[in-house]
Amino acid sequence: MHAILIIIPLFFQIIFGRKAIGGDIKLSFGTICLISFLGQILFTILAFNIIVYSLERNNNACRLPLVGLIMFSLLFTVILFITMIIQDRIKKSYGNEEIEEIDKVEDENDKIEEYEDDEDWD
Repeated sequence: MHAILIIIPLFFQIIFGRKAIGGDIKLSFGTICLISFLGQILFTILAFNIIVYSLERNNNACRLPLVGLIMFSLLFTVILFITMIIQDRIKKSYGNEEIEEIDKVEDENDKIEEYEDDEDWD
């Protein structure tokens, strides 16, 4: 159960980050990243408390699972940041393509206006 809690923010980022880039949802990409990061922190604390409770209930003095949880959490936090960076790069590339398309349309409109102005002089 505790391992699943640590993976949830990564899945959230992948799914909703893609939707935010595509404009399918109202939340911005930055908000999605912030929610994912805070979720990673909160779910790590929650998983840590679940393991501590489980160890105390079983009268287990070994705290090695807590070290494993921290390392597992750090690994998925790094993966989460890498995912955010990749999605940010994708978002920026989509933004540049949209700007280029707008520039092409504006150039075509300018050419049409110039052509129409030339016809008026004839």
